Amino acid sequence: MTSSFTFKALAFSVVATTLLSGAVQSSESKLSSFLTAKYSQNSNIKDLRVNIVDSRVIPNSRGWKGVKLKLSGKFNQQGSFTPFSENQIFFTDGKNFTDSLISLDGKDWKSIFKPKISAKHYSKHNLLFGNENAENKIVIFSDPLCPYCQRSIPALLDYVAEYPKTFAVYYYHLPLERIHPASVQLTKLMYMAQIKDDKDSVSKAYFSQVGGKEISDRKILDAFNKVTGLNYTMFDLNSAKAQDALNHDKKIANELEVRGTPTVFLNGEKTGGEFYKNIKIVD
Repeated sequence: MTSSFTFKALAFSVVATTLLSGAVQSSESKLSSFLTAKYSQNSNIKDLRVNIVDSRVIPNSRGWKGVKLKLSGKFNQQGSFTPFSENQIFFTDGKNFTDSLISLDGKDWKSIFKPKISAKHYSKHNLLFGNENAENKIVIFSDPLCPYCQRSIPALLDYVAEYPKTFAVYYYHLPLERIHPASVQLTKLMYMAQIKDDKDSVSKAYFSQVGGKEISDRKILDAFNKVTGLNYTMFDLNSAKAQDALNHDKKIANELEVRGTPTVFLNGEKTGGEFYKNIKIVD
């Protein structure tokens, strides 16, 4: 799986740690203050902000809480400071904290914050193949230049497209711009293919002969047209609708905390491999 930047890896390795004592604060505020001070020591980070997003009591524990924090600011990447914003989950009892807490029966307590697929994620706007009333709903987050996506997503799409009564496929474009920036422009063309009812071209686009670092819009457009047999133009590539669609899909990915591609859900649960071949066909 190809993943986006992880802030925690840049800052410092988090292990069970004692929080600093001070004025009377909630355990969540103590944790936020401690991490702000600690991460700010890293010269590769500036303008750091640590905000409390959510807090939940860990069942059957002695005062431990799970705390979701939003960390944002700028980090130094290859000599240039780039904005970042991501959520992280920590655990604290007001005196100590850790980034991982697992019960003796194997439950990872991060799961209490796990975002869930809901009805709004089965939007007609993102329905690529199938009938919205199909029993099996698949939600895909993918980048056409992600090598892991290239190995699995086209085969998945080609298979499920044959069985519209069995599957409803909701496709979210998630180009990982920092890793292969050319995927942004390629993805815009894929979206235009969707709304022009050239939906089979979404799968074909994964075989576009374009390098991930390509910056020429003309080369990306030509590669897309060649592999799909279409004749799209620069007007299609620069469509405001396509950019709005990418912004929408990125927002949903952030809500569901999708960090890498491919990420696939079947009926609300993450899955992988050729899972779709094990589902009974009703068509």
